[in-house]
Amino acid sequence: MKRTFLYPVVLAVAASMALPFAQLSSAAAGETNVRHTIIAASGDAAPGGGNYLSLRNATVNAQHQVAFDAVVSGPTFGSGVFVGDGTTTSTVMLGSASRPFITPNGEVVFTVNDIDSFSSDGKTIIPLVRDGDPVPGGGTLTPLARDVNDHGVLAYGAFISGSTATQGIFRSDGTQTVTIASDNIAPPTGGTFTLLGDPVINERGQVAFFSGMEGGSSDFGIFRGEGAELTPVFVANQIAPGGATFSDFGDPVINSHGQVATVALLTNSTSRTGVFIGDGTNSVAIALEGQTAPKGGTYADPLHRGAFGAPVRLSDRGEVAFNSILTGGTSTSGIFRGDGEHTTTIALAGTVAPGTTGRFNSFGDIKLLNNGRVAFIASLTPGVGGVNTSNNLGIWIGTSDDDLQLVARTGDVIGGKVLTRLPQFDFFFGGAHSFDLNENGVLWVGTFGPAKAVVFSRILGDDGSSDVE
Repeated sequence: MKRTFLYPVVLAVAASMALPFAQLSSAAAGETNVRHTIIAASGDAAPGGGNYLSLRNATVNAQHQVAFDAVVSGPTFGSGVFVGDGTTTSTVMLGSASRPFITPNGEVVFTVNDIDSFSSDGKTIIPLVRDGDPVPGGGTLTPLARDVNDHGVLAYGAFISGSTATQGIFRSDGTQTVTIASDNIAPPTGGTFTLLGDPVINERGQVAFFSGMEGGSSDFGIFRGEGAELTPVFVANQIAPGGATFSDFGDPVINSHGQVATVALLTNSTSRTGVFIGDGTNSVAIALEGQTAPKGGTYADPLHRGAFGAPVRLSDRGEVAFNSILTGGTSTSGIFRGDGEHTTTIALAGTVAPGTTGRFNSFGDIKLLNNGRVAFIASLTPGVGGVNTSNNLGIWIGTSDDDLQLVARTGDVIGGKVLTRLPQFDFFFGGAHSFDLNENGVLWVGTFGPAKAVVFSRILGDDGSSDVE
């Protein structure tokens, strides 16, 4: 059966220099102090020779170590992966290396030629998966989409050749490859898998993924596995909380407890879509189309493209951050955080954006911490409060709309250069890989005219200490 899920629309924002290593700035006329640390910038000398030409993906760990990739000029022209903290920078690998992820202990996982995945501890580089690797049980694989956990373990989808299977979901730590699912093994709902994709992995090595199926009781599902039996978390034709019937699903996200969240299509209900969290035994509705939003209006799907926009984020506390179109109130969209019992408003379109005299217009990528803080990128309405196309994008962080703080805004002068653009959400690759955060600050890749820079921004209290804790 053809997949019918209407991927949620993103409530999207509009989408050579050497910078000093750090700067204190005052956002919005002194209301918030922010320390911006420049990790790398276009025109800077790269550790292995040459200069950074373009910076793209960046990620940060709890120790403020930043892994990023860049196109480098000079004798080793090509893309490379680097690690820096604003003071020193080291090379992980040069030559078609990109899309890094850095673990809490500083291990970096990255791709080469956008196919093979490797891991580096700063001393040695080991392969996690390469094109042509053997598949447990026979055949060889070509890796596709991937996800990495904080232990540096990789989950990925792959095409399979030379086997009765043609596709599968796998997990690898560099020494052992484990099959999570393949299309020559029947799903728990019966029939056969026809599509396996969107794998995500938690710290326990549990992998959740989306699947299409035929010949069984369900056409679509989200399953969780560790290499033995698969647990159905959400499947089509299953009764959803509230009495509706699940029909199809968006991409899953998983937390360290094995809970999985997703956006789902529904039938036999006045709600066409909803945000849900489940553990394979119980599921909870976080938000439903037509349900009243916390501060007025209802979650809405006026264009039949999905009331809830990508992305959905999930914390280890079982809280889900999501955005939604709204109708019937004073706001047309908003960002929320909920656990199925309580929902907190993070930001609403049409309200004053803290740190500015402008008003929120639309929302892009969002990130969620285990302490409940949500960081997001938003646009402001041009023509209101002195906002124009040169200063209408920003990053904010907070636990609710009562404590939001502005992190950075286009038009800000950072390192003597004017910020002209912020990262945009990339739906097809799971978000803006140039936007990340830890417990103390926000990492982002900004555009400064013709150049780019990787920036770590920490909000400071009145005494100069970090306020993002």
